[in-house]
This record gives sequence, C-alpha cells and structure tokens, in this order.
Amino acid sequence: MAILGQIRKRNGLLIGFVAVALLLFLLGGIDWSRMGSKDPNVYGKVNKEVITRQEYSDQFYFLRTQYQGQYPENLLEGEVWNSLVQSKLIEQKFNAAGLILTDKMIWNIAKRSPLFANDPQFKDKNGNVSAQLIQEGFQRMTENQNASPEFKEYYQNMMTLKTNLGYQAMSRQYLGAYGTGMLTNSKELDVLSQNQANVATIDFVKIDYAAYQKQHPVQVTDDELKAYIKKHKSLFKIDENRTLDYVFFSGRPTPSDEKATLKALNALLSVSVIEGDTIQAFGSVKNDSLYISELNSIQIADRPFIPQYRYERQLPQPIQNWVKNASIGQISSPYKNEDHYILSKLIGKKSSDSIHAKNILISYTGAPQIQPKTPRNKEQAKKQAEELSAQLASNPNDFAKLATQFSDDPNVATNKGDIKLTTSQNLPAQYKDLQNFLESSPVGRSGVVETPQGYMVILISERKPDGIVYKLADLAKKIESSEATTESARKQAHSFISTVQEKSSKEFQQLAKKLKYDPQQQKRILRFGSVLQGLGTDKDGEIIAWAFDSERNLGDTEIFTTSDQSYVVVRVSSLFKKGLADPSLVRTEVEPIVRNEKLGKIIAEKINASNKSLDQLAAEFKTSKSSASVSFDNPLISGSFEPKVGGAAFGLKQGTQSKAIEGRTGVFVIVAKSVAKGQPGDKKQLRTGLMNQYSQQMPSLLLNTLYQDADITDYRVDLFSQKQK
Repeated sequence: MAILGQIRKRNGLLIGFVAVALLLFLLGGIDWSRMGSKDPNVYGKVNKEVITRQEYSDQFYFLRTQYQGQYPENLLEGEVWNSLVQSKLIEQKFNAAGLILTDKMIWNIAKRSPLFANDPQFKDKNGNVSAQLIQEGFQRMTENQNASPEFKEYYQNMMTLKTNLGYQAMSRQYLGAYGTGMLTNSKELDVLSQNQANVATIDFVKIDYAAYQKQHPVQVTDDELKAYIKKHKSLFKIDENRTLDYVFFSGRPTPSDEKATLKALNALLSVSVIEGDTIQAFGSVKNDSLYISELNSIQIADRPFIPQYRYERQLPQPIQNWVKNASIGQISSPYKNEDHYILSKLIGKKSSDSIHAKNILISYTGAPQIQPKTPRNKEQAKKQAEELSAQLASNPNDFAKLATQFSDDPNVATNKGDIKLTTSQNLPAQYKDLQNFLESSPVGRSGVVETPQGYMVILISERKPDGIVYKLADLAKKIESSEATTESARKQAHSFISTVQEKSSKEFQQLAKKLKYDPQQQKRILRFGSVLQGLGTDKDGEIIAWAFDSERNLGDTEIFTTSDQSYVVVRVSSLFKKGLADPSLVRTEVEPIVRNEKLGKIIAEKINASNKSLDQLAAEFKTSKSSASVSFDNPLISGSFEPKVGGAAFGLKQGTQSKAIEGRTGVFVIVAKSVAKGQPGDKKQLRTGLMNQYSQQMPSLLLNTLYQDADITDYRVDLFSQKQK
C-alpha cells in the first residue's frame, strides 16, 4: 500500500547517512518571545530526548554538501529529520540493552565506507583497508583542525561523519544481534522441515472477488474505510500533511524566442549596429577575451571568456568532433548548449601532460590564507625550503616523511604532499613561476618555487602525455523569454486565479482542463521531505511553506512567480493534522481490501446457507472445479498465496468438504483428498536460510515497531513559520 510505502520511506535509511549544517538564517530575526515555552534550540523530541538545533544543522550542512544541489533542500530536511529520529531510537535501545559503543567499532564500520575504502592512504602494505590508518588520519585532522578556516570546516564535517559512523555501529550491533537472536531450536526445525516436505492434494472451487464484483458490484463508504483504518491504527499513522491543486503557467522561452536568440547571435558574424554601437564582426577580432568581455558588459553576450585550455571531453558535445579538425581562427556553426546558443572560435591548440608531483609548503608569518606551524619570517622560510630541497636531492625517498614533518599545508595529513596537475591548467598570474616549473621540468627535477602562500619544495615524480587541449573563444547568447511570452503567462495566471477564488477542488480542476491547462493534484505533502511533482521550480519550497502557515485555511489560493518569470497558481484542498489517515488519502489502497472483505462475507453467506457440492457451486457461480497440490509453508493456489486455504487443506479429514474460506483473492470451498508426508530436507541448510531471512527482515520490522511505539514531537513547523514572519 502506498501509505505503507510512505512509512517505509520515512524509516528508510539504516543510519548509513552522511549528513552536514543548516542555514545560518535559522538563528536570526526570530521573535523568541512569541514562541511560548518552546526552546528555539530544540527542534524536536524522541521519547523525551531532544533533537537540538546544532545536531540538525550539522547533519543538514553535511548532507547538502554531499549532494551539492542535486536535491531540493526541503527534501534534504526531511531526510535529515528521519535519520536523526532513527538514530535516537537506535541509540536509546542500544544503551538500554547495556551495550557500549567503542572507537574500535566506529573504525571497523569506517572500513566499509567508500570514502576510506577507495583511498590508497588508508590501505596497508597488503592493499587492505586499515582501521588503524583511518584512526590515525582522524587524529592528524584533530591536531591540524585550526590550520585554516577551510580545513576547520572540513574537520567539522569529518566529525559529523564520525558521529554517523557511530550510529551505524550501534545500528549494526543492536539490529544484527536482534536478527541473529531469532534462533530456531531443533524441535522447531523438525516441524518446519516436515511442513516443507508435506503436500496436500485438494479439489476446490474459487469464486474470484474481481469477477463477482463485475456481476454484483458493492460500494465502500467512507465510514467503512474509517472503521478499517481505526482497526489497523499502526499502519495508518500520518504526520500533518496537505493536499494542493496547482497549475503551472510557463513564461519560459518559446520556439519563437529561440529563433530570435539564434538570429541575434548570427548577426554578430558581420559588422552590426546595436543600439547605436558598432559591433565588430566576431571573425575579424584579434583580442577575443577583450571583445567578449565588452559584449558581456553591454549585455550583448552572456558568458565570460574562458582562458583555460580544455580537453575535447570537456567541450560541449556539439563541437567535440568539429574542434579536432578546425584551424586556428575558424568559427563553428551555432549550436545549442543548455540554455544558450554559442559560436565557438578556435584560438589555441597544444599538447598537454599530466604531472604527478610532490610538494612541501614552507609558509611564513603574514602569508595569506596559510600560517606556519612554527613562526618564521619570509627569509627564514626561503632558507628552510632550500635546505629541504638540497636534502631531498640526495634522498628523494624521504619526501613523504619530510612533507608530514615540515609542510604547512593543512591537507598534508591526508595527501602526504602529493599533487596532480596538468600543463593545460592556467594558474592565476601570481602562480606563474609554479606553472613555468611544472611545464618545463622533466621527471626527477626538484626545486623551490615562491607562491603567495610561501615557498614550495617540488619534485616532479611522474610525467606523461595527456592528449590535445584547445582554447576557445565562446560567443554565447542566453535563450531568454520575450516580453510577449512572459506577459502572456502573467495574464493567464492572474486571470485563472481570479476565476477560481472560492471554488472547490473539483471546480479548480475542471476549469483548468476546460482552458486546456495541465492541472495537478498532490496529496500527502509534508512540510519537510516532500517535493511538488511536475513542478521543479525555485518556488516549490516556498509553496510548501505557505501551505503549512498556521493561518492557512481550506480553499486558500495564491499565485507564485518563479525566477524564470513563470507562474504557479496553488489551492489548498485539504489540511490534515497528525494522527490517523483520512479515508480520502488512502482510498486507493484500502478500498480494494475493504471491498473484498464485504464480497467475501456476501459470497460466504450464500455458500454456507446452501450446503451444495463443489460441482453445484461451480455451476451456480459460473466457475469451474479444479485440483491442486499445496505445501503447508507455501500454499499457492492458482498462482495466489492463500494461507487460509493451505491451513484448511492440512486440517480437514480426507474426503471432507470445507465451509466457505474467505481468502485473499476469492472465496474457496475445498475437499481434502490426501496428505503425503515427504522426506524432510537438510535441516542445517534450513537453519542457515532461516537465520539469513531473520537477519534481513528483522531490522526493518524492528525499526517500524520502534517508530510506531515512539513518542516523536517535531517543532520545526512552528519554529520555521515564526522565522518567516
């Protein structure tokens, strides 16, 4: 059922998340006096244990950094919350069981993380990931945490990772122990293995629910759905949610707008006059970087000049083949790349080498960004760098050891002084000496190069050809909507919202379809962790926040303007509080179950009142009599899993006809023919299979139970809504 899928999704990750730091704006501008007794630093509680703002912030920041904009922040906030709740539940049970989390457990879990498993520095001489090396790496990070602001941030993120590895370790031990603790004793194995071997033969008649419904339809009322939901409360617990109707009015570029953009770009191939300015033809330009910069400044071009050389694979796909045969100064045909049309001129071409080098950075007091571990002036730094260079000239194998000992690079603990570069890279002007050294030095050459951060002792350890690189001048124009396009979207959106004011959800949908728009309706939208299907605009999070405002009412409508001048008209079509699911939310999943229960009772009453044989029942219900062989532990009848039928097949005396059996897919009446006792299988193999099954199933089942029994309170809606005001 979808509602169960929603619950499972909510419980989903086995704490394997790596998460990271909420927006600083959550702290500012809030009138805490209006918060009542709520502590703004407490985002929620799990069985009275708080989830702090700091915990939430750390996890959110890490998760946002990890996914780098791949997912909406509202979705990440839902994931952070679910992960923290799950972690708290596991930690509480872990501690209550008297278990103890040790550093050894954390480092052993870390060995399984791709972050460490794929990094050579954490592997021993045999190529195996070493928990000891991971622990030493964290220790070095701790010692160097204040080396720079950037490294401090990296260190904090890694501490969040360690916290999460701890949750993973607790989860693995507690849930694993629970699963493997479901052991099966010898007597149970005897029964189970015999049940697998035994086979019952039956004759039966099945009255299929779906077929009967077509001939004798029954309706399911909201009250019947409510009764089912109430009877199965644990399956239908929901958080506060909304149903929204919405229509998107696109102000995005039309095909006509694209043609106009392409025409304007092609005009730059000739001398042209734009708003009184004479624009030189692109092909005759000698200083391409200046030309493109000037066109950008007067908004004729829309992408800055790229000074770097690029590999073929780094270029837009439409010109990858063209550039290989193009001559210097040649201009490509116009091509589309994302939301731009581009003309590319080849202005440079050369071979590139990939370089593996080693470096030791000797900084000095007052150098920008990186300060020395030991105070020294610039002259002292230069002298020490030259001494190290001379020492390494005779003993190059000592480089890694000396880098760890002397380098002021805050990342030396992890990179051992190794750097990988290509000669195609255009370093900033202040690193010109470094670039010249890299481009001109053969393997084995070492030297001292001055950089803004200090003096680098460099050794070229490997150099190999890396292909051809190209330098291009890209003249680009963004494909933008015309004023007519955006004005049309605005008028349509405002006209529509004025028409649907105070209209029902049904009327909203009908009117949108009549006007040939594409209305959407989405149910079970959560404040955190939901996305609006079919939209994907920069206003989706704002729309959801609006829908959860404390002053929001059923039927409220609003219009939202996106950054691309599109519009979204939204209507609130339901507001459900935390509790049991309303029938309207779960009708699709629950109605077939309740209908089949009603059909089962109707059919069973008719059968049990008639006392007819299988042949007579088959004729009455226009079906057929069939035969089947079923096992006790896997009672498949006509392709359907029917445990009630299987139980009856083994429970009836031979030759006895059953009463009506209300099964999963229909009502059955069976006659037991025989039970054949087979030879039990390998009990050791059965035991192993059962233990594997328990260990796989128990974690999710146990987590579901922990969620259902927990007292979970979420204050974020109130706190975040107050922030918005």
